[in-house]
Parts: sequence; C-alpha cells; structure tokens
Amino acid sequence: MTTVRRLSVIAVSVLWALQLGAGGGGTYTVLDGTAQPLKNAFNADVGKVRLLMYVSPTCGECLRGAKQGQKDVLATIDDANLRIYVVWAPKNGGRQQDVGRVTQVVTDLRATQYWDGHRVLTDAYDRMLALGGPCAGIFMLYGRQARWEGMAPPRADYLEDAHAQEFSRPYPQYDPRRFAAKVREMLNARTK
Repeated sequence: MTTVRRLSVIAVSVLWALQLGAGGGGTYTVLDGTAQPLKNAFNADVGKVRLLMYVSPTCGECLRGAKQGQKDVLATIDDANLRIYVVWAPKNGGRQQDVGRVTQVVTDLRATQYWDGHRVLTDAYDRMLALGGPCAGIFMLYGRQARWEGMAPPRADYLEDAHAQEFSRPYPQYDPRRFAAKVREMLNARTK
C-alpha cells in the first residue's frame, strides 16, 4: 500500500468518525449546514407519520421527556408507519461530546438520531416557535403528507413542549400519554 493510499484511508476514516459519532450510547449522524441527511430522510418518509424529538443532551427535562417518549409512546406503538427522528440540539450548554452517552435514551429501532452542531434546526425552530429559555424539549408530529421543501423545516402538525410551563411558552405541556394518543390518532387517519 502506498503512502498516499494509506493517508487517503486514514483521511476517510477520520471523516467517517466525525460524521457518525458514538460514545457510551448509540450512534448518531452529524447534520450538515443544510440539515442533511435528515431533510432527505424526512421527505423519503412521506406517507408515514413522523415524530421529531428536538432535545438537548444536557437538559434534564429534555432527557426525561425523551425517556418517557421511549417508554410511553414508542414502546406502546408498534407501527411501521411511524418514523422517529431525535435531534440533539446545542442548547443548554449541550456539546457533541455529550450526545454519545444520551443516544441510549431512545432505543426504538425506528429512530434515527442526529446532532445539530451547525445549529441549522436549532436556529430555525427558535425563530419558528419563538422559543424563550435556554432549552429545547419540543416533541413534534408531522402528518403523512408533510414535506420539507425550503431551508427551514416545515411547521409541525402537532407539538408539545417539555418546558411550556417553565418558560411560559404558548404550547401544551408535554404529556407522553396524551402525545401517544395523538400519534395513534394520526396513524389511524387515512390520507385523502
């Protein structure tokens, strides 16, 4: 193997490690400056109900909400027409090195986990949802027809906020059982 080839293999390995991070938990993908590959996955899943957890790896309420979502929503709804995206946000001091250890909170095989290090979704959701306070903790549902066409993600068809009361946000306080009922309702709705 030539020196150039060895260096190429090393460079590719380093780039791969930067894109797919692993820590004490599972695997996640680092989003690029255009929110890829999440945007492509979201659009590829048109026809399915999509649940997006927008959470910080260092926020207690976010982690509690994700854990409750795993237990009370995902573990109770065994439907192949549900896709789950967990977006770990750099809010509340969250850093990429924090993500690996928290990916084990959501273990559902339908879930794909991402790190928003470029703040593409963080900034978009902060603007779109007028999020006051340092934390994320937003649990969103998108119907079967939702498409992501512009730079910013589409507005959710339904959302609940783990910090609604704490930061006086105008959204329903996250309740995993109520959220699970809404997921079931959306899964049972037929497209027109």
